Amino acid sequence: MTRTFITGTGILLPVYNNNAEAGGVCCGDNGNIDINADADINISINIEKINSIAFVIISENSLSNAVKICRGLINKKSADESEAYYKINFFIEENKEVLIKSAYAALIKELKELKLNPFKFKFINIEFEIKKYKKLSDGDTVKLLFENFDYIIFFLAVGAVVRLIAPYLKNKYKDPGIITVDEAGKFIVSLLSGHIGGANRLAEEISGYIENSIPVITTATDSKNKFSIDAFAEKFDFYIEDAKKKVKDFNEASLKDESFEIILEDNYKDFDIKQYVKGFINAKRIKINGALDFKNLKLNSENFKDKHKIIIVTIKKDLNGLEKSKNIAILRPKRLVVGIGCNRNTGLKEIEDFVSEIFEKNGIALNTIRNIASIDNKKNERGLLDFGFKYGRFIDFYSKGEINAFMESFVSKNTQVSSEYLKSPSFKYTGAYSVCEPCAMMSAKNLRTPLIPKQKKGNVTASAAVISIGQI
Repeated sequence: MTRTFITGTGILLPVYNNNAEAGGVCCGDNGNIDINADADINISINIEKINSIAFVIISENSLSNAVKICRGLINKKSADESEAYYKINFFIEENKEVLIKSAYAALIKELKELKLNPFKFKFINIEFEIKKYKKLSDGDTVKLLFENFDYIIFFLAVGAVVRLIAPYLKNKYKDPGIITVDEAGKFIVSLLSGHIGGANRLAEEISGYIENSIPVITTATDSKNKFSIDAFAEKFDFYIEDAKKKVKDFNEASLKDESFEIILEDNYKDFDIKQYVKGFINAKRIKINGALDFKNLKLNSENFKDKHKIIIVTIKKDLNGLEKSKNIAILRPKRLVVGIGCNRNTGLKEIEDFVSEIFEKNGIALNTIRNIASIDNKKNERGLLDFGFKYGRFIDFYSKGEINAFMESFVSKNTQVSSEYLKSPSFKYTGAYSVCEPCAMMSAKNLRTPLIPKQKKGNVTASAAVISIGQI
């Protein structure tokens, strides 16, 4: 299986192979730090998300603090064995040649030290690169940072950063998390996109990597240690419907100590959510209900007579009108993998229309899609890639051998891989018994019957599988 990530600009990042031997970070001959696919340590990469971080470095002091932050991230990943992938770029003005050389030397030294103990970087998935720019004020550099990074850390005064980023601001649901660090490394300021952009969380984390530094968080709920719905959604990867209004209303309610109820579908992540909620000063005002029957809920039912705020976490689209209530916010967990097969040159619209149609028929919200999966001979199929960019975080591609082996080893236990498969158009043109259904199941690591079995219309086949809870 190969996994292709999709960046904010629609550019496909390099493909990672979970069968490859990988796991080291090394220093290339040119001084760049590269991922070494031939390292001695064998691990399987199962990356669900790339965290891209840009450091804008202007001095030796800021370089020193940037390296400390990188060291902290490396140590954290070594300790928690997380599967997240970090893409870290240092940006330095091109005429600061001495500083650029210092940056190469510092990173090489840091990583060579880590290589002394292979265990430390066994699970590290971090890519480093040093890039040069002409001037921050020319506009192109900051524009590039906004389009390609989840987080930007400026080692500059807050005022200077505000002037630099002002032309590129959109809204808190699209802007990257922006952090500023002063020259002395004393204050770590979460400047922009503190909740959904994750700047608050990252500012607090990196303050732990710079001795005596202080995180500066100014969002109201955080400064009072109150629950906020957008930070909650960012933490657990939920999509907020009608976010602009719901975030404002629900966070204001939290600040006023109004009561909340969080209703989860099938006890989804209930333990982790209960632990998370305990950390807030208004935790006693938040009730968590893990297994309500959505099908039998009605807006005027006993469950919803109170005026407290209700957060419903579900993949189901039809909620009997509950979504219309101003006191109810609907959050969509990214729990589904959509397997897609298509003929050559099938356009985005045909794929999108068909997937939307089958989701509608099954009462499932499109915003619950985590990723797309297909056969590897569709890696360059533009319509499929465009659909993946629009709805998914990444695309898993499987070879015909992987698909057939999966079906022979698993599906045949339930329904024999019959001669019908050998007569199918899929087998005729791809050599795989089937595409959409097995790809969705493998990517979701769910061996149960797909939530939406294989459907076909025109040039497209599609299926959807729920991600195994242990894989989320």
